[in-house]
Amino acid sequence: MEIAADKILCMQGDTPHSFYIVKKGTLVATYKDEQNEIQTKNLGPGSTFGEMSLVEGEPLEYTVRAEEDSEIEVIPQSLFQETMEKQPIWMKSIISFLTQRNRIAKENKRKKEFITSFPSLLFILAKSEDKLISLKTIKNELKNFSNLSSLETYKLLLILQDFKLIRLQAESLTIENEKLIELLYDTLRIRAIYKNSSHYILSLTEQAVLSAFVKTASEKGELQPNGLVAVKTTDLAAQTKHSMHGMTLTMRSLESLLQKRLLQAAPQTSTKNNDLPGLEFIEKFSADFDRLLNLVELNRIYPLLDKKLITVQ
Repeated sequence: MEIAADKILCMQGDTPHSFYIVKKGTLVATYKDEQNEIQTKNLGPGSTFGEMSLVEGEPLEYTVRAEEDSEIEVIPQSLFQETMEKQPIWMKSIISFLTQRNRIAKENKRKKEFITSFPSLLFILAKSEDKLISLKTIKNELKNFSNLSSLETYKLLLILQDFKLIRLQAESLTIENEKLIELLYDTLRIRAIYKNSSHYILSLTEQAVLSAFVKTASEKGELQPNGLVAVKTTDLAAQTKHSMHGMTLTMRSLESLLQKRLLQAAPQTSTKNNDLPGLEFIEKFSADFDRLLNLVELNRIYPLLDKKLITVQ
């Protein structure tokens, strides 16, 4: 069957009960997504469509128009049924099974694209120079990375809003925590590329100590000339013990944080400042408060993220 350029072959929602094979030329399939926005894909030689209409009588998901003069092969349902009647009875079961597998594969592909589009969305937000961004801009930029629909893009944005990283308005969004978005993006990028945990991901002990430091600094912190916030070792030990049900602050529990330079110990003196074993000559610990705040929040979000991405679908 020959079809002239710009001629419409079938409309979204039609039930032609036919299967089509593109033999020559190019056709364009357009469809409206869940938010009534137009999406497109090209169908070149060898492309097929309409299989679900042929086998199960389902309506077409898209409108198909010839981009140029084209030639297609049309297999009507009557010919398909006539051919099937000549086949063994088990052939119908096989085709039904394969059709179901195809539907499952499409759904799995959609879910995978939803999940893998999340880092791309973080990248777009992290590189933005503006804190107020239109949703249209976000959707258009994301199209450079994936074929995610507008509705599913909005679902990803809702996850970020749940984590208080952005705030959604009717047609725009406001970035609430740019640094944390960057941290989350870098963490996911390292996981994807190196198949390993980022150094931003803390152990349970590190998370407990830093959470205690943030709490102590909020209540009793002292701002230093270098911009760091310092807390007394005794106050940090007391908060750690209170917050972590009796956990004792030791040099061993602080060692990795000092190596990563997330915490800095005041210069040791010959004067004994407290009775904490191993810490008796350290008066204070200091840190970049905002950085620690973001790291603690990152480590709260990170374990919840995969579950959110799966269940929100």
